[in-house]
Amino acid sequence: MENNKSGMLKHAMTYGAIIGLILVAYIVILYITGLTFKKGLGLVQYAVLFVGLYIGTKSYRDQALGGYISYGNALGLGVLIALFVGVIAVFFNFILMRYIDPDLVEKNLVAIEEQLQNSRFIPEDQIDAALERSRKSLTAVYSIPLGVLIFTFVGFVISLITSAIVKKDSNPIA
Repeated sequence: MENNKSGMLKHAMTYGAIIGLILVAYIVILYITGLTFKKGLGLVQYAVLFVGLYIGTKSYRDQALGGYISYGNALGLGVLIALFVGVIAVFFNFILMRYIDPDLVEKNLVAIEEQLQNSRFIPEDQIDAALERSRKSLTAVYSIPLGVLIFTFVGFVISLITSAIVKKDSNPIA
């Protein structure tokens, strides 16, 4: 059992690093092309995460577990992979916005302001306060663990789906 857990952790770290580096490359490509804040292109990261979680879980099922994995183990592995992906992607994004190109914060705030102005839920007089809170949270150190937590939650939601696809019980009658 102990060997199985350490094998799962190593597998999660490996796939987390692979997917995380793919997302970092994608972030760099968006940055270089000036498409960082294009809303539709941001959804690609979720597709990359979905495919990565699926492949990572299926690979573990087939290579380490002899072709069988329970839904719970698949879900746990998916969340663990997402945690490692989140650490890499969120940390890189923080470094990019805080040190490499601090102007990205202003560009992001412009995009946020546009969204807030088009929103019916936030009164006009509260937009400036919301923008100031956003400015602080984009470069604050506490945004790293919060971002990782949010990324892991998104990974959990995606893993709910991928685990249902990948799960394969050894005894289909039970």
